[in-house]
Amino acid sequence: LFNSFYFQPANALSQGAGTILSPGWFDALTWIEQNTAPCAVVATYWDPGHFITAIAQRAVVFDGASQGAQRTVPTSMDDGTHIQHHDKEINRIIQVRDGNATTARINDIAITLFTDNETLAVDILKNYMKPACGELYYIASNDLVGKSTWWTYFSTWHPNGVENPCSSTLNKGKCFNYVQASLLRATPVPRENAISYTYPLGGSNSFIIFESDTGIRAFLQQGNTFVRVSNVFYVDKAGTPRVIQEPEAEINGLLWVDPSKQLIIFMPPELMNSVFTRLYFFNGAGLENFEFINNWGGEVKLYRVKL
Repeated sequence: LFNSFYFQPANALSQGAGTILSPGWFDALTWIEQNTAPCAVVATYWDPGHFITAIAQRAVVFDGASQGAQRTVPTSMDDGTHIQHHDKEINRIIQVRDGNATTARINDIAITLFTDNETLAVDILKNYMKPACGELYYIASNDLVGKSTWWTYFSTWHPNGVENPCSSTLNKGKCFNYVQASLLRATPVPRENAISYTYPLGGSNSFIIFESDTGIRAFLQQGNTFVRVSNVFYVDKAGTPRVIQEPEAEINGLLWVDPSKQLIIFMPPELMNSVFTRLYFFNGAGLENFEFINNWGGEVKLYRVKL
């Protein structure tokens, strides 16, 4: 019975599943194992934790078996429950008892991804360094783009069930998202010496980009109505990264245009300046304490946290 119902199906599944890790991830983890101190800690969301400890042989903040784990460090704070309120309704919950402060690891790392405040992110990460070890690394990976609804939820969670756009029970799993859309068509517009790129969102909604010699304009098309997007990041024909800003635009946020124009990602205001956005989409631009180390195929970007 065991052979028929468990072993044979599991064996067939494993043989047909293919590789679990992509070459980019495997190369990144191998590089970490060969080029970082054995005492180094690698911080990122929990999903790749087991792979980091097994292949890179480095400690992690948490993994799939320790999503609910906590971290306790000495503190001078008074005993009791402390709720620190930060930007974008972020809540950091700290339980203090007998000179020790305990936090949830998933809350800590989610905050470092979601906050716009680099100092806050670094202050949290300091607590995860090993004693007498000067190395802490941070991974920003492409899978976290699609998981933003979860790390924005856990970073804004409130123990008293305070209602806000993220942490209420009704909104669990429905928080802030990066909206991705693929190119449907590129159409010449001769009278403007431009090209129109269309990225459908479903229904009658699409993002439209007009590219001419003078730059790019971006719109959200809703039926027959076109409304402007306030910020657009793109790479011009000369290969220079540029940001177009329209303060009077109706849609607030950032439209990130892949250099190939095959993909766009719209970021709502809550995500456009987050630490993760700056690490993953802009290679750490504007951040002082995250030193870019390497990039493996756009899948995995590694930073050293300068403490």
